[in-house]
Amino acid sequence: MRSPLRQLAAAQHGAFSTAQALLCYSPGEVRARLAGGHWVQVFSGSHRLARAEPNARLRTSAAGLSLGREVPACLHTAAELHGFGVLLDPVTHVAVPGSAPLLHRAGLWPHQLALGDDDLTRLRCGIVATTAERTAVDLARTLPRLDALPVLDAALAAGVCTQESLASEVSRHAGLRGVRQARELVPLACEGPESPPESRLRLLCHDAKLPPPTVQHLVTDGRARRWIDLAWEEAMVGLEHDGEVHDGPDRRRSDRRRHNWFQNLGWTMFYATDADTYGDPARLLAQVAAAVGRRSRAKRRSA
Repeated sequence: MRSPLRQLAAAQHGAFSTAQALLCYSPGEVRARLAGGHWVQVFSGSHRLARAEPNARLRTSAAGLSLGREVPACLHTAAELHGFGVLLDPVTHVAVPGSAPLLHRAGLWPHQLALGDDDLTRLRCGIVATTAERTAVDLARTLPRLDALPVLDAALAAGVCTQESLASEVSRHAGLRGVRQARELVPLACEGPESPPESRLRLLCHDAKLPPPTVQHLVTDGRARRWIDLAWEEAMVGLEHDGEVHDGPDRRRSDRRRHNWFQNLGWTMFYATDADTYGDPARLLAQVAAAVGRRSRAKRRSA
């Protein structure tokens, strides 16, 4: 890449526009580099080097080049920039003024959001995005309920939001679509879950009226240390998400050893798959609730 364009792209997180490329290359050279795979189109009118990682910074910068002005990242893209982008979304989301056209391009979705100065922040990398609190609450309002709590949990775990700052932000969204859902979920958020499936399980337990579990509960036998996703300590009942993606002989052997280890210490363990979470979790949760109640009563009688 010729020096002037290299300097422009470096200042734009690896993105550059067609117009900028034509300052250094002829139209034929631009077409040849795109056809040869040396350059890759990000959005209409914006490109990157093939070896450049299309991260949120580059994509937001490319969105501005494509739309002809700097635009703030919002929703999933802003969450990724703030460090709590736990839900995969290939689309780049940016905010535009209410008068701007809402033309969705391949991979680029502009959103008409009413934003004040307090809703935006310029990150250390130079990209403008909705604030962490605004981003988290916007997602908590608009996502399906089972996806909203994982985002709030991740925002707390990333250290960019607090319970108090989220509650304050929710109060600013009065009357907006989905604010009741956000208002309900913010008090439930915590920084303990290590993955979205754990957050979803915790929400399902809450909905099933189970006693609040301890998140990532540490268990030790004096030598080994292991953690349970959700644990009812008094009853010694645990519930974990069973990820099937990494299933295989080695994983199954490891899981059995882990299960036997907990069982030998007196724990009753349950495992939930995605089919339980998104299908019919009632049967599994009823079994967990029965075990928690039965074992809690037995503990109190023996005390």
